[in-house]
Amino acid sequence: MNMLVYLDRGVISSNGVNGSQATETDSGTGIQGDFGLSLTQDGYLPAAFLVGLLVSSPIFAEASKHVNAFRLIAVGLGIWTLSTAGCGLALGFWTLILCRMLVGVGEASFVALASPFIDDYAPPGAKSKWLAAFYLCIPVGYALGYIFGGVVAGPLGWRAAFLLEAAAMVPFVLFCALAPPMNLKGMETGNGKRVDAAVGGTQSLWGKLKGAVQELAGDVVTLCSHPVYLSTVAGQTLYTAYIGALAYLGPKAGRDVFSISGETADLIFGAVTVLTGVFGTLAGGIALDRLGSTMPNGLMLCALGMVVGCVFILIGFEAAQGLAAFVPPFAAGQFSVFAIQAPNTAVVLWSVPSRLRPLAMSVQVIVIHVLGDVPSPPLLGLLQEHVQNWRLSIAITTLLLLVGAAFFWLGRWFCRTQPDYREVEAGSRAGYNDSTAAEQPEAPLLQNGRDQHASGV
Repeated sequence: MNMLVYLDRGVISSNGVNGSQATETDSGTGIQGDFGLSLTQDGYLPAAFLVGLLVSSPIFAEASKHVNAFRLIAVGLGIWTLSTAGCGLALGFWTLILCRMLVGVGEASFVALASPFIDDYAPPGAKSKWLAAFYLCIPVGYALGYIFGGVVAGPLGWRAAFLLEAAAMVPFVLFCALAPPMNLKGMETGNGKRVDAAVGGTQSLWGKLKGAVQELAGDVVTLCSHPVYLSTVAGQTLYTAYIGALAYLGPKAGRDVFSISGETADLIFGAVTVLTGVFGTLAGGIALDRLGSTMPNGLMLCALGMVVGCVFILIGFEAAQGLAAFVPPFAAGQFSVFAIQAPNTAVVLWSVPSRLRPLAMSVQVIVIHVLGDVPSPPLLGLLQEHVQNWRLSIAITTLLLLVGAAFFWLGRWFCRTQPDYREVEAGSRAGYNDSTAAEQPEAPLLQNGRDQHASGV
């Protein structure tokens, strides 16, 4: 499912689907040619999903307290399927941009719920590896989208690419809608009932909405009281800002610095990103499992990955005089940077109470996009316009990795006094089970667990 979501990102950007503008001698191809889009209008298309993502992510996160996670993913991906099919049937720019906004709803359901689900059900010694397998779908999905869009659009037209990917998602939507329910950890009471399931049962619609907004605001405030979480999100934001800037303008920089064609630059940067994205992401997850799945170890790997990646990428862009000398250090740097993905996600999940994990993932994604890869490409472009030196511009941008590493190391320092909520909640569950076996009153022991946790924090 994750692969299809990111395949769609590659499809909308592929030359076969996105096409080219019409000229005096050429009628244009793809979406740009059929709808007569300006470069500005075309630039909105790949970013429009953020509207649906940012609006619906916290809604899915809070709804997971009351509704089964798989059913919520079915809803999100159902909207994704209809919206993707709508892209293939679009009548013009405005219907297409609306469908692209709604496509983000599907990713929002994944962002909030898939990672907590994997962390709950993966084997204890392989949780980071499983998370890594999930996240390697990002670079692989993008790459397959470029290929799929180009292969399909030629003989069948660009609309067929969207319709085919929508059809491919239908079985997964049905699976999520019909699969046996699995509740996320922390979303059940001791009696097996959903947390807060009866909240607002007799209230008016306005009362329920007001209560939901107040609950969301309170949960966000609670998230902000966890310094390990905040430090990790800050580090991830700088990582995302760097990746976004380099993904968008890196090939252009490489073309100018090493005097190569645009096609060669696209091929080199694309191939290096896909290969290092897959193997780097897997390596980071496996390394954390081998070292020991703790928050300090995860944050140490994130900090080291950022520092090592910064050094190698700077060597590639600043010291290499030719393409052959550039690729090895650049690939090593990208590998190191991508290795932080699984450890970073694991720390986010472990640094907050279970009931807040879906919201923690949603808030993280909102922050890393709004403050990370959305503003970083235009800021890098603005910097380059002023300095007129790609080596210097890329060097300044790459230094973001060092600042991000400092935030990860700060989070590791906070781990000395902040709890790993897996251990806290395992202790609470053990206390609950012992009290049940001894037929002792349930509430006092649970309350004692909360008091001890609160004093520990």
